[in-house]
Amino acid sequence: MEFVVENVSPTRKTIALTLSADDVNAAINAAVAGYQKDLVLPGFRKGKVPASVVEKRFAEDVYAHATQDKINALLQQVLKDANLTPVSSMEMDNHEAFARNAEFKCSITFDVLPDIEFPNYDGLEVDQAKADVSDDDVNEIIERLRGSMAELVEVTEDRLPQDGDTVDVDYSGADEEGNKIDDVQGENFGVALGQGQALPDFEALVKTAKVGEEKTGPVKFPDDSPHKPLAGKTVTFTIKVNKIQSSQKPEVTDDFAKKVGQENVEKMKASIVEHIAGTKAQTARSQAMKKLLDGLVEQVTFDIPEAMLDARVERVMQEQAMKLQRMGIDDLRKEQAQDEKREEAKKEALETLRPQVFLMALAQKEHLTVSEQEVEMAIYGMAMRAQQDYKKLSEAYHKSGLIHELRDRILADKAMELVYSKAKVTEVEAISLKEDAAEADK
Repeated sequence: MEFVVENVSPTRKTIALTLSADDVNAAINAAVAGYQKDLVLPGFRKGKVPASVVEKRFAEDVYAHATQDKINALLQQVLKDANLTPVSSMEMDNHEAFARNAEFKCSITFDVLPDIEFPNYDGLEVDQAKADVSDDDVNEIIERLRGSMAELVEVTEDRLPQDGDTVDVDYSGADEEGNKIDDVQGENFGVALGQGQALPDFEALVKTAKVGEEKTGPVKFPDDSPHKPLAGKTVTFTIKVNKIQSSQKPEVTDDFAKKVGQENVEKMKASIVEHIAGTKAQTARSQAMKKLLDGLVEQVTFDIPEAMLDARVERVMQEQAMKLQRMGIDDLRKEQAQDEKREEAKKEALETLRPQVFLMALAQKEHLTVSEQEVEMAIYGMAMRAQQDYKKLSEAYHKSGLIHELRDRILADKAMELVYSKAKVTEVEAISLKEDAAEADK
């Protein structure tokens, strides 16, 4: 057997295999022997069917198995000898089966991780925020809990609706000629003001009417409105406020604490402090890791494996299309528009792939691996958080091929943990939960 490794690109390799007729015959003989072992045919004892009979009777299957087994074995040996780790599926140019007494040639092409000249990643210095918890942090969580448990109480005072109120209204819409629009009619429509549930002009109009009053005014529909016949148009709305309700939050008492699963207020606050501290610590750690990674990636240039990039671009485009569908917007697949979308998706894909590929290459350098158990544990964790069936989620990942991307992410995470474990971390003053959230959104 002979093989040659060709460099198609810095991240793409081709292995050219050549098997002599003797190599092919030996592989076929091994496959025949495998069939002989447990084969039972009339007139022969188990395992005693002559090799010539087996090969003649099961030639197609024997040659197919011989080809698959031999190529797989040779490929694994060549990859080991050449120190190559594929990160894509194998593309083989010869799908013919072995033939007795005939030479066999094939080329197998696949992507590999780039060869990166890594900068020093041992003992890097990085600042990390302390996981301090302030009274304001605790009170913010308590206010969220109070808001989630608030009850709607009807407003009896004579006043206009305001943000925070939930209003019951009747409404109708008319076009520029004053003709009513059939599908812009509604009664007892409930809307929570100030939460973006209705169009801004509609909410503004509602805030001009007290209970029992009717008001008329223009409402502009956005250009990308899901209600396509009215997209970009202005409709004259007439509204009548039937009822105004305000949100009444519960007092912070031991009874309130019990409703959120704690014995009393003191234990509730202690639990909140623990939760916030854990959240801040994780956020600070993630931000420190990002600083370390960004600093390392900025120092090197490398290519992204073609198959990984193509797969990620397709994923981004699918996610964008699904997002548009949820918004009720048609995804018009014109060729020019698709080219533009693909370029945008490529930019987005590269932003996430560059640090991941860097870390995967680092993991390969450090001989880090990911076990099947680690992959399944990750899927189990996702299933628990999303309250989904673990077995169904695992099956979906395997069937869709997402299992490979998940394994890559776990491998990259391992490399990041290695870099962080070697870093010199200096704790600095903590920031508020609001600043944490704003930083995470960047």
